[in-house]
Amino acid sequence: MQSTYAPIIEHLQQQSYKEAEVVAKDLIRSNPLEGQAWVFLGEALMHQGYGLTAKRVFNRAWLLDPEAAWVNSVYEALEQTPEGVERVDIEGLLHVPRVTVAAAILARNEEQRIEKCITALYEAVDEIILVDSSTDRTREIASKFSKVKVVPIEWRDHFAIARNEGLNHIQSDWVLWVDTDELLLEEDVCGVREIAGIFHHHPIPPVLHIWHLNQIRGEVHHDFSQTRMFPTKRGLQFWGRIHEQISGSLGIYQEETYRRAVRIRFLHDGYDPSVIMKKNKIERNLRLLKMMLEEEPNDPGNWLYYGRESLLAGQEEQAFEALLEAERIGLQTPRFGRMLDVYKLLTHYYMSRKDWKQAETTCLKALEHNNQFPDAHFLLAQIRMKQADALYLEADFHLKKAKTSIKEYRGSVSADYQIGQWKADLAVADLALRAGKLAEARHIYQVHAKRYPNIESLSQRMDMIEKQKNLLNRPI
Repeated sequence: MQSTYAPIIEHLQQQSYKEAEVVAKDLIRSNPLEGQAWVFLGEALMHQGYGLTAKRVFNRAWLLDPEAAWVNSVYEALEQTPEGVERVDIEGLLHVPRVTVAAAILARNEEQRIEKCITALYEAVDEIILVDSSTDRTREIASKFSKVKVVPIEWRDHFAIARNEGLNHIQSDWVLWVDTDELLLEEDVCGVREIAGIFHHHPIPPVLHIWHLNQIRGEVHHDFSQTRMFPTKRGLQFWGRIHEQISGSLGIYQEETYRRAVRIRFLHDGYDPSVIMKKNKIERNLRLLKMMLEEEPNDPGNWLYYGRESLLAGQEEQAFEALLEAERIGLQTPRFGRMLDVYKLLTHYYMSRKDWKQAETTCLKALEHNNQFPDAHFLLAQIRMKQADALYLEADFHLKKAKTSIKEYRGSVSADYQIGQWKADLAVADLALRAGKLAEARHIYQVHAKRYPNIESLSQRMDMIEKQKNLLNRPI
């Protein structure tokens, strides 16, 4: 892909912005879903002074690549860019077919939340389907909205069955599934239909991941794992009692789907521990997952989720066994897409037990599966630091043992008598220096510098400590 971008990058570096625009437009015509091509086009337009058009182009790029790192800097630069004249040719590139979108909501006794959830969605969609098993006022409140159609159901401990019943009542081209504890951001209202139009004619049935802003203990955690949006006329349906998956009629791992994260953001507080505890979600999830394991024991996803929920419940040995089974079956299931989740959870398990060797092995498996996975690189760094700590302690033990044992050693091979005099002590000081214990290291160096003034490296070590000390004491 870098070779494909090379001509555009060269034109941009040479400030040949018109030429960069031409190349970028050609790339977009051949692959309109490539977010980076839209970024390059936006940059070329911005430098030519077409601020408004560039902003629309960057918006398209962000819709297609919600995790992009360029967003803040680019939108700040756009504020300094003149609006420019309308670019009809670019409007043609941005055009997508007009499709209709339904929002579907699965609810049970959500009278406190349902109005806010519907209100946030109302202008983004053409119809709203409420699949409801409530005994409170949820249906009554929802029915006040003209776009809402209520589908009453009897709850049967099966989320997929409930959602598929809702699909039977949708008339729109696309559906966006929403939970009542999720609020669509106002800035993304216009993007819902646009995204549906962008992916509407994709040759492989698209299943799109939304962007969750999970509010947990007062912090926001970004998550792109939830698949919630797909076309309604491509044979897609839900599978599973809990943590239900979207696939074709043949089953989860039997048909290909096109998976992609998009910029549709929802505020969500359903993962906050207080909410989970109040609704007994973990207990419910484990009960339903146990049923799924009995019904479909060869589904690696069931074992993954059972392991994950068991960890949340504090049942660590049960979780460990489930995750090992998820790994075993997952490696035999070509379309199983959550192997990185399995490896990450297993790594955390081993780290909690200070089993650094197994944690390292599991992390390396994750990187072999996908060497770009940031979590695996981060966890491996944590593991290496813990291993280094253990090695430092082991090195310290052997250095001290070397110094004491030289007094007792009697063998045919002569020992290095300098170990007992100064070598072991200086090595201990080197360990202290590596650990950031500057005062301890300096003291040992100073003592031996007086005893052994001919050891040149001692003065170099002490100079290094003084430089580090001065850096630490320098005012910011």
